Amino acid sequence: MGVTRGILQRTFRIRYGGAIGTCFTVDVANRRYLVTARHIAGTVSYSVDIEIKHEGIWKPVPVRLVGHGDGDIDVSVLAPQYPFGGSEVLTFPAPMTLGEDVYFLGFPFGMSMETGDLNLNLPLPFVKKATLSAFTDVGQVLLDGHNNPGFSGGPVVDSSGDRVIGVISGYRHDRKNVLDCSGDKGPYTYDMNTGIIHAWDSFQINQLILNNPIGIPVDDSAVTSP
Repeated sequence: MGVTRGILQRTFRIRYGGAIGTCFTVDVANRRYLVTARHIAGTVSYSVDIEIKHEGIWKPVPVRLVGHGDGDIDVSVLAPQYPFGGSEVLTFPAPMTLGEDVYFLGFPFGMSMETGDLNLNLPLPFVKKATLSAFTDVGQVLLDGHNNPGFSGGPVVDSSGDRVIGVISGYRHDRKNVLDCSGDKGPYTYDMNTGIIHAWDSFQINQLILNNPIGIPVDDSAVTSP
């Protein structure tokens, strides 16, 4: 089916403290929240400015910390101090089915689609497809697909395109030796992308929000720019 306009308009490129990745907005109880990976925003505490890419430049956006995932849970939730992003309703959190096709969105290597006024001069993310291969009792989701640097913090949605099932964390590497001209292993190594994508399910996001529901109220007029 493909993704919907709703999730496209809710996905942004984020920068904080030298880390760059992807983030997206969700609404819970008519309040807006910004979700990303903890390794992007894990040093946020209380009230700070993060940066969102808009009109070709980084623009400051004031946020308050909602919460960071515990332990290995690579999820951070922030509360922007004014509403921006799409107004179309997303199902969140959403159930998962093993073997289903899913999509994940983000900005690989900083790349994006520029559509001008069609998206309020915000860059549109890349969309990639994967298969939901496994999930664990601690909230980790494993996808079969090909992730790239820059997708961290991006949303994972099911095949309907508007049901958020998780947030991208990274991908599994396999360390390999570089072969010399004779085919023997040399002294150098490289990391091969195995095609196993690590994500965290949307119930982790929802729990952080329920523990600290400080998002700003939103209504149908929330389609604005940062």
